[in-house]
Amino acid sequence: MLNIKEELSKYELIDVTSIEEKIGIIPDDMKNAIDLYNKALEDLKSDNEDIAIIALKKAIAIYPAFYEAMNLMGLCYLSLDDEYNARRMFNKVIKMEDSSLRASNYLDKLDGKITEADNNNNTRQKKYKKAAMETVSWLKSGLSPERNNPYYIKYILGFLLGVLTLCLVWILVPDSSPINIDLGNIFKRTESVSPQVEKLEKEKNDLAARLKDANEALRKATENEKALQSRLEQYAYWSDILRGLQKLADEGKYKDVVMQIERDLSGLEKPEDIEAEINTLNNECKPKAISQFYEAGREIYRSNANAQSVEVYQEAANEYRMAIAIIEELDLKPNILTSVYYYGGKAIALSQYPSREEAEKEALHCFRVVTEVAPRSELASYAWGRINDIENGRTIKH
Repeated sequence: MLNIKEELSKYELIDVTSIEEKIGIIPDDMKNAIDLYNKALEDLKSDNEDIAIIALKKAIAIYPAFYEAMNLMGLCYLSLDDEYNARRMFNKVIKMEDSSLRASNYLDKLDGKITEADNNNNTRQKKYKKAAMETVSWLKSGLSPERNNPYYIKYILGFLLGVLTLCLVWILVPDSSPINIDLGNIFKRTESVSPQVEKLEKEKNDLAARLKDANEALRKATENEKALQSRLEQYAYWSDILRGLQKLADEGKYKDVVMQIERDLSGLEKPEDIEAEINTLNNECKPKAISQFYEAGREIYRSNANAQSVEVYQEAANEYRMAIAIIEELDLKPNILTSVYYYGGKAIALSQYPSREEAEKEALHCFRVVTEVAPRSELASYAWGRINDIENGRTIKH
């Protein structure tokens, strides 16, 4: 089985400053995504999985290739007993072919293919194997061509073997021998070789410079490819969101379209053409959503007749506020205008949010709109009564 708390403890905050010191400045969108990822980790420490999921969704919207955030969101869903969405996130990571080992491991644990004991044994075996391989690799690199430290090992061994051989020859050859070992001439002859060494050194430096230029060109090409891939993935991500919004609009769920655009997608960076289509769809749905916000507010308000909970009044007030905001933004005059403002004013006054004084001030504005738009109507007379209640310090009745 998958130990969710243990797996969550393996995730750590990402230090943007440290990353930039190692690889240079990273794009602002990636920084924003990392900030949201770190915020999600902080929310998880307070057991706020719902809030963490919202932050992770925004992080993935900014940077669709943020696979670590997808894995973390899958664990958040598991914490909320939502195994379907957890599996969906892990499978999505595997399909995108990055960080899939961790996601595959999570799915195997969910399916009971890997036990905790097996996982611990595999971890220890990997550590031992890694230590042995690192030791062999260190010795191997020391005796290999000059690419990585410690390549100097082969030179030390060669020097020591040369000195040892020279000493043995010196000892074994007697003074009377016709063989004369003249060390002075040996070192003098090396001077004639120095021009060739300098030439080879120059060629080596030229090749190193060309290799450096080639590596820099390759690095830039790789960065451009990654940036293009990221834009393609982001475009595909936002295309899916747009199709989902269009589907809601086709089903007549205009309120849901407006809420998702205004609350969840506002402020996020989107491809220009898709952003234009989302704005067009939003403007088309707003007038049609007024009556749906009004009906939702009325239903919530009526359900609070007995309990008269301030929190429930606040929920109703938020629905009315959305309807009023659309009316005033687009300068509309729907048939239910006076009803929206009158019942909205009552819900806002009783919500006492953000404070009683501010709520009553907002409610007075709503009631005065009713008296100005339809001064001879029945709702206008009711509105005057509510205005008198507020101005005389009386609490409005449900």
